[in-house]
Amino acid sequence: MKTILPLSLLLLALGAPLPAQPAAPALTLGQAIDAVLARYPSLDAAQAAIDASRGRITQSQAARLPQVSANGGYTYDSLRPYVAFTLPSGSSSFYESITNSYTATINVSQLLTDFGRTDALVALARAGEISAQDALEQTRDQLGYDTIQAFYGVLLLRGSVSVSDEEIRALDESLRIANQKFTGGTATKFDVLTTKVRLATAQNNRTTTVAQLQKQEALLRQLLGYDRDAPLNLEGDFPAAAAAPDLSATIAAGLQNRPEMKLARDSAVSADRSLDAANAENRPVLAARAAGGVQDGDLPAMYDNKGYLTAGLTVSVPLFTGRRIDGEKVEARANARAAQSRINELDRVIATDVSDAFSDLRAAADRLQNADLLVDQAQEALTLAQSRYTNGVITNFELLDAQSAARSAEQSRLQARYDWTLARQQVSRAAGEAPQP
Repeated sequence: MKTILPLSLLLLALGAPLPAQPAAPALTLGQAIDAVLARYPSLDAAQAAIDASRGRITQSQAARLPQVSANGGYTYDSLRPYVAFTLPSGSSSFYESITNSYTATINVSQLLTDFGRTDALVALARAGEISAQDALEQTRDQLGYDTIQAFYGVLLLRGSVSVSDEEIRALDESLRIANQKFTGGTATKFDVLTTKVRLATAQNNRTTTVAQLQKQEALLRQLLGYDRDAPLNLEGDFPAAAAAPDLSATIAAGLQNRPEMKLARDSAVSADRSLDAANAENRPVLAARAAGGVQDGDLPAMYDNKGYLTAGLTVSVPLFTGRRIDGEKVEARANARAAQSRINELDRVIATDVSDAFSDLRAAADRLQNADLLVDQAQEALTLAQSRYTNGVITNFELLDAQSAARSAEQSRLQARYDWTLARQQVSRAAGEAPQP
């Protein structure tokens, strides 16, 4: 059997370069949110809960429609009672039943009125559907904001790695210069060792940052449904700082739109509908019934099957249910009280959440403004330090301090941009807004 080399091995054998792998398509924040909300498993589970609630609505409405059933039967009777008698023509027997008996029946019943019992059950089922829809909205919001945080987390850590790389390159250059000066006798070994320690520390910090970045990328891949080693080509940057919205209007929006508040209101409505259903259970039920089919004939023509039709009205009035209805009412009232307590609690919690988010946003905006000024000052100080070090005015230790201050300022500004972005998203989340890029 001949062995066929793979294309890659053949190209290597011929000395030809391998074809470049196509780059992963760029992924914006909006595309990432859409991708997560399109196929994350918990969303399908939430949608299944909605479908189940719609099935319960269909079940509750079934009592309004005609109920039709078909029955059939066959009976074999070997012990047939009979009366023997003698006629002029001879002995004879008179049987009261037949050996093989067949029946076929169609039963139809139609609810005429149950004085609101079915309506109460349908309303309860519809309240469950609304609650399931709000639960789906809550899941979508949670996933959307998780995606935003993961996306910007990757941008932050990638930027941090870039800052670390710049610091390491600067320290490598400082070490090269320190070694030259030490060789020329214009620097001490202390200067060389100090630079080496700074360089090793910077490398260790970069290693830690890279590990954090890998974890953050893994989280984003998990949200997106990507393979473990799938490339992430993110496109975007931290947004520019903008004015904060009005605090009072944001609190009012949160009280109206937060998913957990909607679910609490849904629970209160469901409890009311459960109480309505319990109150309606002891009401009469009036229904029309009809049946028709084919059965054995009567004496004396028992073997002549014939059709029949019956019709009538039935009334059912619950008299005693073992206090089951009383228990259902107690449960419904307790659930309504619990739901109202949850609403009252959320009134406080949401107002506090919004206020805290505004405090974080103001603090992040101040840090971002100070970070921009700090970077400018640190860069100017580094330029002066490099000039003075070249002229022999300052020591290597002072130059390293200036380099470290410049890199720290860059890192602080990057962190401040990230903090402001997340604080602004937290304000939107506290207000009950859907996640937006």
